[in-house]
Amino acid sequence: MRRFFGRYENAPFLNVLKNSGYLILSNLISVFLTVYITRLLGAYAYGVLGIITSYVTNINKFFSFRMNEMVVHFAGDPYARGETRKTGALIKFAAGLEAGTSLFAFLVLMISAKFGAELFLEDPTLSNQVILYGLSILAGGCIETANGVLRIFGEYRSIAWINLLQNGVVLAFVLISGNRGFGLTGILTAYLIGKVLLCVAPVVFMLKLLPRRLGADWFRAPLSLLGEKREILRFTFSTNVSNTINLIARDGEVLWIGALLSPLYAGYYKTAMTIINMVLLPINPFIDTTYPAMVRLIGERKWRDVKRLLTNATTVSAAWTGACLIGLVALGRRLLFQPVAFFGLSFQVFSAEFLPSYALILILMIGYGVANVLFWNRTLLLSFEKADTAMWISLAGMGLKVILTLTLVPNAAYPAEAAILSAYLAGTVLWMTWVGLRTLNRAERFSAPERNGMDGGLS
Repeated sequence: MRRFFGRYENAPFLNVLKNSGYLILSNLISVFLTVYITRLLGAYAYGVLGIITSYVTNINKFFSFRMNEMVVHFAGDPYARGETRKTGALIKFAAGLEAGTSLFAFLVLMISAKFGAELFLEDPTLSNQVILYGLSILAGGCIETANGVLRIFGEYRSIAWINLLQNGVVLAFVLISGNRGFGLTGILTAYLIGKVLLCVAPVVFMLKLLPRRLGADWFRAPLSLLGEKREILRFTFSTNVSNTINLIARDGEVLWIGALLSPLYAGYYKTAMTIINMVLLPINPFIDTTYPAMVRLIGERKWRDVKRLLTNATTVSAAWTGACLIGLVALGRRLLFQPVAFFGLSFQVFSAEFLPSYALILILMIGYGVANVLFWNRTLLLSFEKADTAMWISLAGMGLKVILTLTLVPNAAYPAEAAILSAYLAGTVLWMTWVGLRTLNRAERFSAPERNGMDGGLS
C-alpha cells in the first residue's frame, strides 16, 4: 500500500488532489437536487427547464472571454514574482472587460428571449421565464475574474464553501417550491437566487483579499503596465472563440434537441447529462486546480514534474472513469431506473418515465470517458501558449459535428445526437492530447538537462 501511494508523493499533484477535494464536497448536494427536480417536474417540464437555463447560460458564455483562464495565465506569474502593481492592472483590465460584456449579453438576451422561446420551446409565452433567469447574467458581471483571482491566491477552500452554500440555498428554496406547488417558475426562482449568491460571493471575497495581497491602492495601477497587451488580447480572443465552439458543439446539446426534436427529448438528454455529470463530478475540479500548477511548472521548465503531474492525474481519472463505466453497463439500468431495496427500504432514483435516457448515457460515456481521462488536454496547450491550436482543432471538429447534426438528427432516432457528440469529444480530445504531448516532449528535448527528480511520466 505504501508503495502505491508513494507514486503520488509529488508536491504539485498532492496540492491538486487536496484542492480538488475541497471542490468535490461542494458539488454533492447538487446530485440530490437534480434527482429531486426530475421527480418533481417530469420529463417534459424538466426538458423545458434545461432549455431555459441552457439558453441563458449559452448567451452569457457566447460573450464571455473566459477571464478565469486569462487571469490565471497572465496574472499568476507576476503575482508569484511580487509584481503587485502589474497584477492589479491585469485584474482591473479583466474585471472591466467582463463587466462590459456581461451587460451586453443581458441586452442581447432581452431582445432575443421571445425568439428563443419560440425556436427551442415552441412557446413564446415562456420568454418571461427566460428573462427571469437571465437576471443571473447581471449578477455575474465579474464572476470569472473573481474566480481567477481566488485561484492564483490558492483560495480553493473559499471557492468550495461558496459552492456548498449556494447549493444549500438552492436546495432549501427548491424544497419550499416543491412543497407549495410553485412549479417551473418556482424552480427557476430558486436557481436564480442560488446563481446570484454564487456570482456575488466570489467578488466580495476578491475585493476583501486584493488589498491584503496587492496593497490598498491596487486598483490605481495603470493599464500601461500591461506590456503584453497584444498577447493578452489574442489569448482572450482565442479562448472566446474556443468558448463559442464549445457552445455550438458541446454545451448547447439540450438546445439542439429542443430545436430539432422536442422538449420531451431534451428532458431525456438533460437527464442523461445529469448522470454523466455525476461521473465527471470528482474529476471536474482537477481541471481548475491542475491548470495553475501546470502553468507554474512549465514556466519553471520542470518538464519531468509536468509529466509526473499528468501521469498521476491521468491514473486517478482513468481508474475512476473505468469503474463508473463498468458500473453503468452492468448495473446502471437496475440502479437508476428501477426500485432498489436497501435495508428493508425501497427507493428509485429516476422514475421509469426517464428510462429512454439510459441508451444516451451509455453512448455519451464513450466520448465523455475519453475527455474525463485526458481532462488536461486543452490546459496543456494553453500552458504552452497554444490557445490558437486548441481553437483550430475544436473548430474543425465543430464544423463536422454541426453538419452531421443537421443532416442526421431530424430524421434519425433520438440517440443519434449523443453518438455524434461522443465522436466529437473523443476525436478532438485525442487530437489535442497528441499535440500537447508532442510539444511537451519537444520542449524537454531542446532544454538544458535539469535536475528535478526521477524520470517518468507520459511520452
